[in-house]
Amino acid sequence: MLAGFAASDVLAAGGGSLYRFRDEAGRMHVASSLPPAYAQTGYEVLDRDTLKVRYRVEPALSAEQLNQQAQRDKADATAKAAAQEAENARAQTLAAQQNHDRMLLQTYASSADIRRLRDSKLESHSQILRAVENTIGHLRRNLQQMDATLAEHKAAGRAPPVTLVNARAKTAADLIAQEQAVSRIQGEQEAIRATFGADIERYQRLTGKTGSSVTAQR
Repeated sequence: MLAGFAASDVLAAGGGSLYRFRDEAGRMHVASSLPPAYAQTGYEVLDRDTLKVRYRVEPALSAEQLNQQAQRDKADATAKAAAQEAENARAQTLAAQQNHDRMLLQTYASSADIRRLRDSKLESHSQILRAVENTIGHLRRNLQQMDATLAEHKAAGRAPPVTLVNARAKTAADLIAQEQAVSRIQGEQEAIRATFGADIERYQRLTGKTGSSVTAQR
């Protein structure tokens, strides 16, 4: 038994083991019992016959160390989650590219086929665009006529008819909507050019062909 410790204050080593630990003054002790007060400061369990270390118990972490460890664990978990998310995104991108490649090879016999479909879609949009532009011209002419009529009423000191004012407001709103439609259609045309351009380039890379017919891979 260690001097200064009561029997109720020590932990007994099992079997052929001894405890080795340091006290508050830094003195090393080897004993068959370990006071509970030292259980948190770190100790070693030795083989009683050879005095070789069977295992070591590290000192308990302080509150600050525990907090630092928790922060490290949180940072590690965040980094691991981000890495996993990035890996999942890469896998999804690869799978999507593979699916798109299969679609290209199964759908088209040559890059010329892709160009023809692109041109067909562009022409369809161009027809719609021309119709919208015609409507815009018509609306603008109507606005000019309405504005001229409104100016005549103003010059004569008369209040314009409510129906004319309302019609002018509706025509102006319709004009704005049609002008927005032009922007939207033009944007769709640009998207078609970009999408089909990328498909043509990808198809040529997959097949090594620039325009001639190839056997589709299925």
